[in-house]
Amino acid sequence: MSERSAAVERRGAGRGRARRPRTRRAEILEAAIDAFAHDGYHGTSMADIAVAVGVSPPALYRHFRNKQDLLGQCLRVGLGECAQRVEEAGRDDPAGAKVLAEVVRVGLEVRVLPRLWQLEFRHVSAADRSAVLRLAVRMVGNLRAAIRARRPELTAADVELLSWCVLSIAVSPSYHRAELPAAVTARVLDAAVTAVVDVPLPATADNPAPRTAKAGSGGTELDRALRTERILAEAARLFSLHGYAAVGIEDIGAAVGITGPALYHHFSCKAEVLDHIVRRHDEWMGLLMARALAEGQGAAGAMRSMLHGFAQLGVDDPDLLGITMSETRHLPEDAVRRYRRVRLDGIERWARMLHAVRPELPIPVARILIRAVTTVVIESVRNPRLYRRTDLVDALTAIGEAIEAAPVPLRKPGPVTATEPRQ
Repeated sequence: MSERSAAVERRGAGRGRARRPRTRRAEILEAAIDAFAHDGYHGTSMADIAVAVGVSPPALYRHFRNKQDLLGQCLRVGLGECAQRVEEAGRDDPAGAKVLAEVVRVGLEVRVLPRLWQLEFRHVSAADRSAVLRLAVRMVGNLRAAIRARRPELTAADVELLSWCVLSIAVSPSYHRAELPAAVTARVLDAAVTAVVDVPLPATADNPAPRTAKAGSGGTELDRALRTERILAEAARLFSLHGYAAVGIEDIGAAVGITGPALYHHFSCKAEVLDHIVRRHDEWMGLLMARALAEGQGAAGAMRSMLHGFAQLGVDDPDLLGITMSETRHLPEDAVRRYRRVRLDGIERWARMLHAVRPELPIPVARILIRAVTTVVIESVRNPRLYRRTDLVDALTAIGEAIEAAPVPLRKPGPVTATEPRQ
């Protein structure tokens, strides 16, 4: 048995392999969602999933045509159930409060599914892609209705923005391990959602002008002098669009206008290109934090500077933010651990900045709010429905400040302690 198969089998242990055959399809989907989210589409085989379920690989093909079909069904079935729950909440409460609460609880209960949707959606078939998008739009449609019911004065563009931001808050726990009991986390996220729905937004047109693409350097001497930078930029775009595993050295070379082997004059391998991109992100984050702290405006001013800088970085280079969420796992394990420590340290410092402004917030609660802020920014700048807004930096800054200021109801005085170690 391979090391990966052994890991998959350990994750699948205790799932009750003696279930009746009529539950087998659901059991396969559950194991596949877990495996795809953990190891990625390219890092997971049908044999791995069969091991987790406790059946032979051929048995999987009685339920699913191939791995791509299985991934598509994971997303279609999982998101379909989520969308149905949110719709039912809307029928019970036309005012929308139950919809906003339900989407938070759905996000907490299916923590792996949103991560799978964000990271592996690009690998499903065209038919499944259309079906999954319809489900996502259907769910956001219920959020739109809930927000319109609460704030009928908003423009369609603002309703769209807030709807996707609410969804991002709800799924933000998918990108880190649980620290607090689910009931406490739900109260924190409920407060963040309410604050975002009520946030005053900068004035914007109903149909803002599309954001223009960055101009290239046109093959000049300057372009040749900065070829390493162009390689990193094009690699980031391709990794973000297709995934690291699906992009070859030749693809990066073609995007830059050189042969694939010529890249080896700049980088020893594709993994080194990815490592440089991730390192660049962490350098930017370190600079943003250092600048925020050095401006000497106190904790509140530093937090505002950090938030605005992060939103600006996301709008200027959405691929850079997206890759750190989706592709870091392809690096060697020691690099993954190193970058995870850097990332955790950044979240911790930002959370302590928030705690300095709001000392009544326990640090674990502050971390939940900061992770919600970062998820909103990262997902918004990668969403074609939102990226076209010319005021996106200001809008995301206002939304982030609302999340940070959310009045979290802490029922008991005293410290709130984490129940699980942080990732």
